[in-house]
Amino acid sequence: MVFDFLKGPTGEKTLRTTKNQQRYFEDDSRIQGVYKDALVVYQVEKKQFCLIQLLRVDGVNMDSLSVHEQAGLNEDFGTFLSQNILYEPQITSLNSPITIQPFLDQWEKSVENYRKASNPNEALLQLKASYLVEYQKLQKTMETSKKQHYVTLSEKIVQLSLEGIEIAYESLRDKVRGVRSGLQGFMGKFDCQVTICTIQETRNIFHKYF
Repeated sequence: MVFDFLKGPTGEKTLRTTKNQQRYFEDDSRIQGVYKDALVVYQVEKKQFCLIQLLRVDGVNMDSLSVHEQAGLNEDFGTFLSQNILYEPQITSLNSPITIQPFLDQWEKSVENYRKASNPNEALLQLKASYLVEYQKLQKTMETSKKQHYVTLSEKIVQLSLEGIEIAYESLRDKVRGVRSGLQGFMGKFDCQVTICTIQETRNIFHKYF
């Protein structure tokens, strides 16, 4: 795998600005490429390249917890931060809309299958269909969202070579494993999932919020 930025000076990013030279997307974007399951990003403020991965963490509804559980969660979170402070995790919280479209698709399929069944009960068929109509109305009017948290972990690419990128990747992978394990340790009791984001999801989140 070859990256265009490996051809330039190692001290800082080189921009192609002359009329006779082509301009590329990478010239105007922080995202420079992909290495395995991590993004290669140029940090303008630090003038350095790094690898980045995101962890997606489900939010917890604090209102549904007892005072004791809330205190315990805050204490566990403080412990997690102190144990992982050297990894410099950046935590971003977003409101993600909730959709019931997958449920609607399954329900519509169920109604259709029952309609095609031999000797269907007409009253039951009408009941299923009426529920489908009500769910479709709900989908159009609902404005429900959930809290989604993203933990950004990065590792500086010290040497701009394939070997240097691999070294940074191995270090980043250890960070991700450690932080994910730490989060699962205290978030798991609330049935919260800690997931490593795919490259596409990482790109989307990075473009939208970073």
